[in-house]
Amino acid sequence: MADIQVSPGWKELADSINKQKGVVVILGAPDTGKTTLAFCLARELQLRGCKVAMIYADVGQCAFGPPATLGLSVLGKLETVPTMRHDSPGPVFLEEIKIHSMYFVGCTSPMGHLLQTTVGLKKLVETAEGEGAEIVVIDTSGFVEGGAAWELKFQKIELVNARHIVALQRRQELEVILSVHEHRTCRTVHRLKIYEAIKLKSYEQRRAYRRQKFLEYFQNATLKNLPLKEVRLINPVNILPIEGYINLYKRLLVGLNDDENFTLGLGIIEDTGPKELRLLTPVEALQKVKIVRFGAIRLDENWYDSRVKLPSIHLLKLPPITLRKT
Repeated sequence: MADIQVSPGWKELADSINKQKGVVVILGAPDTGKTTLAFCLARELQLRGCKVAMIYADVGQCAFGPPATLGLSVLGKLETVPTMRHDSPGPVFLEEIKIHSMYFVGCTSPMGHLLQTTVGLKKLVETAEGEGAEIVVIDTSGFVEGGAAWELKFQKIELVNARHIVALQRRQELEVILSVHEHRTCRTVHRLKIYEAIKLKSYEQRRAYRRQKFLEYFQNATLKNLPLKEVRLINPVNILPIEGYINLYKRLLVGLNDDENFTLGLGIIEDTGPKELRLLTPVEALQKVKIVRFGAIRLDENWYDSRVKLPSIHLLKLPPITLRKT
């Protein structure tokens, strides 16, 4: 990580968290260095002998894994803490992180998907703790302004019972969120300065980043047929090929989930029918797919995403499956 600027305060933060282990929530507006801090912090704690997990909770600018998902990586605990850090096992770059579990939110923005985001985060934290993680570092999205953002951050912090809240601020933009937790004995608030050299990304750069992530994820995908009798659909509208609506599902992003609603992988709908879905997906073991969650974005032929609003259609029950309205 030679190209990453590590602030001296980050190591002091790692020492503080190491003394009071638990869930760490990192807050900040876009382009404040949250992801870099999250990874460096997780790595520092791992090198101190802790079993650490890292969760990315930014569905638009995800650190690892595809957009529209939340992801968990369990870094584990080093059996022997090395004296030379460059000789230590484990990921040294973000690109080397392996995903343990994913949760499909279905969109590249938390707006309109606040409930899915909080439920998914809770499930991933529980999974991390079930794997024995002593510290769980959560890299959140840059959605911090306005009532919906404040409520989302508050409920996330409450739901995961965060022990530490780490704030990266340019000015005072997080104070509305932080003030609620300032004097709570169950929380510790840490304020850090932002590395001044961080450059703000444009809308076009963020969209291009998502395109690249989708392109990488689907590069080895193939067309496969998924029998509808084998799965349950969580779907905003009926998928029957009703005249005038068949093209609504073309290139729609879907989550292919297991029986516990964790995501095995993503798919893109190429065609629909009364008995099967035709999907472009890298997932090989489709027999493990028990739930198909329809997303709210479509990928065009150039792998750019766009949000879609499907019309309200009366949901039909299609034996032997039940279409569920969310």
